[in-house]
Amino acid sequence: MSKGITRELTWVITSVWLALFIAWMTDWWMATFFGYLLFYIARQLYSIYRFELWMKGTPNVSYPPGSGLWGELGYLVSRKQRSLEKHADLQFYKSEQFLAASMTIPDAIISLNESNQIEWFNNSAKKLFKLKHSDTHRKIENLLRHPDFIQYLKSGRYEKSVILSSLNGIPRVFSLKLFPYFQEHKLLIVKDIHELYNLAQIRRDFIANASHELRTPLTVLNGYIEVMMDGQEPDSMWVKPLEQMHNQSERMQSIINDLLTLSAMESETLVGKEKTVPIAPILKKMEQDATQMSQGKHSFRFELDESLALKGYEEPLKSVLMNLISNAIRYTPEGGQITVRWYEDAKGPHFQVDDTGIGISQEHISRLTERFYRVDTARSRDTGGTGLGLAIVKHILERHDAKLVIKSQLGKGSSFRCDFPRSKAVH
Repeated sequence: MSKGITRELTWVITSVWLALFIAWMTDWWMATFFGYLLFYIARQLYSIYRFELWMKGTPNVSYPPGSGLWGELGYLVSRKQRSLEKHADLQFYKSEQFLAASMTIPDAIISLNESNQIEWFNNSAKKLFKLKHSDTHRKIENLLRHPDFIQYLKSGRYEKSVILSSLNGIPRVFSLKLFPYFQEHKLLIVKDIHELYNLAQIRRDFIANASHELRTPLTVLNGYIEVMMDGQEPDSMWVKPLEQMHNQSERMQSIINDLLTLSAMESETLVGKEKTVPIAPILKKMEQDATQMSQGKHSFRFELDESLALKGYEEPLKSVLMNLISNAIRYTPEGGQITVRWYEDAKGPHFQVDDTGIGISQEHISRLTERFYRVDTARSRDTGGTGLGLAIVKHILERHDAKLVIKSQLGKGSSFRCDFPRSKAVH
């Protein structure tokens, strides 16, 4: 039992005995009883009134009623209030710490509410957009009127960032990305990627130019090698060296072609409108090519949903399909089975190639889409691999909002699956 309740009971018992003594002395039992009852009710009502004033924070009432039960309640409320104040102070300190940290970040940060109105911004955003305190509650569309950003904002798809070549009259490349958080609020982060973008562009231009420049001399060399091969007797000592030179020149030609394709993908040359691509008929034609490439060494099974097509770019998608099928042929030993599937489930359309080939160790899987990365360099050279096929596949799939899923077990085979979004399916 708490001290407050004990004091209240003590007061009640004492006052009752005093009332009984007065009634005994005066012999006014009923009058004393009603008088005591009215006094007790009035005392409680006064204590409630004082407690209410204290809870409201009335200036001239700095303490709650100090007697009995109400004193105990006041003590408990005060203790809880002090605990909440400490918690509020801690949360305020943390929020101020977060705001102070955000102010030092070089990237521009703007917080938006559910109506896309500005809630707060850091110093970098203030400098970049010349914001003032009065701009709070202003719609972000009135601040950033670039059509690409407006479309990005209204799309509701914020998985990727939007790249702008200029911003508010500043001729630099910026990356803008929205991060949804807490009840439809959003965080807009603007990064200046001008230097990184230029470096990437220089690298892409170098690859494209070097590939173009290498093409002509390589074609000349390959032509002379073919002429020399035609002029050799079957038992000549130069037959084998010339065949090796011819194979390596063709391999170099494949590398150059792949480099040019990859450069085109990275330069975002997939322009124009997406079209309906009939995947099943394309795969039927590729089945004949795959059989010729295999030279009867593998068994094929094609499971195709002929009613399912895909919205995208036909030639790049053909490159994806052929790359994955040729990889399966290249790395599946003679007598192995290759299964090609084109199907749809609740998640969207899928293109999948399963083989019973040599398989891939788990430590290599995450790096397979890196350019020129090979699990077995010697085997890749023997089979004519360039190390760029999966890098090309990755870039093309990214342009179609798709992803590549690789599963493999060493010695048992591999599975390469392209997962396309449901919005790309055409029936």
